[in-house]
Amino acid sequence: MNLFESTRITVRTFENRLDLRGPCWRSSRRGFSLVETALALGVISFALISLLGLLPSGLHTFRKAMDCTLQTEMTQVLVGKVKQTSYTGLSQLSAQSYYFDDYGNLVTSIDTTATYVATVSVNSSVTLPSSSSNPNTGLALVTITFTRKQASASAQPLGTVVTYVAAMTGSSS
Repeated sequence: MNLFESTRITVRTFENRLDLRGPCWRSSRRGFSLVETALALGVISFALISLLGLLPSGLHTFRKAMDCTLQTEMTQVLVGKVKQTSYTGLSQLSAQSYYFDDYGNLVTSIDTTATYVATVSVNSSVTLPSSSSNPNTGLALVTITFTRKQASASAQPLGTVVTYVAAMTGSSS
């Protein structure tokens, strides 16, 4: 053995002696301990349970917002029908129910696609408070009530829209 080889061996043993922690310490720090894993799972499960608890409330709010938006579109459709009807023909609208689908489109009859039901009532004998002595001919009160079509008979109304319709009747003096 020459001097160069003995020096190399000495250097190798000297490098191994500098690492005081040893090979066992390095292999145990490569992963997480059981306590750290359990705490991480606990924090994550707490956050997920909180988010899942908010889900029904968010879905209810979304459904109410969708109903409100569609109710506005359905009101426009029905008020358009009322405006196109003559004053004498308004009473015929009062006896009808109108059916709408999930997108607010008018459906011709009640079927599986109908989600909303609109009921129109017309009151032709309206007297305004300022003109109690003079009957208001040509004025009608139109009330539109919206409900969601459900299996139960006790469906709560989604909303009611009340509007006045003025029409010219007869001759002008």
